[in-house]
Amino acid sequence: MTNTTAPAAPGPIAARLSTLDRYLVLWILAAMALGLGLGRVVPGLGEALESVQVAGVSLPIALGLLVMIYPVMAKVRYNETGRVLGDKKLMITSLAINWVLAPAFMFVLAWIFLADVPEYRTGLIIVGLARCIAMVFIWNDLACGDREAAAVLVAINSIFQVFAFGALGWFYLQLLPGWLGLPTTSADFSVWSITLSVLVFLGLPLIAGFLTRIYGEKTKGNDW
Repeated sequence: MTNTTAPAAPGPIAARLSTLDRYLVLWILAAMALGLGLGRVVPGLGEALESVQVAGVSLPIALGLLVMIYPVMAKVRYNETGRVLGDKKLMITSLAINWVLAPAFMFVLAWIFLADVPEYRTGLIIVGLARCIAMVFIWNDLACGDREAAAVLVAINSIFQVFAFGALGWFYLQLLPGWLGLPTTSADFSVWSITLSVLVFLGLPLIAGFLTRIYGEKTKGNDW
């Protein structure tokens, strides 16, 4: 006799999330409130944390990003990254969105809303050129997305950022505004600083996650 019992429907998505993931927005708001509160209660705390640097890299920020990104990097199946690299459509789409559409969109936003505030306008344009690293992994993991694709795309865009950031900054802050008859601004970009930031904020979690994955699979097995 054929078993016609339908498979049990999965529970609500929220019920399948861990407590940490389910209330992520609450933890973020709480962390923001805690930071603002400490800044008010403990004078000089911000300056003290900012002073803890090595070669211009903030150690508190580096440690925070390591704790945030490392667990996701340890979940990546690195033996499958070749599949992502072979998807030319995905690679081209990612580069086009990140380095053609996004900077142009931020340039337009900056001049529409911040035309009379050059410091903020310049900052918004520069933010459009800086690819996010940490939260991309977190959002992708929460959405049960393709971890291998996320790791490869973030790595490629981070490397591309090292070479393209200065040129695009010059284009959107000086060349393009000059063509359009708009005021120009300037900003100094250090290729070494950008490279160091990518190596610290992405390289360290990536190496730690890769070694954990390789060692864990060899000693505990793939299921573990």
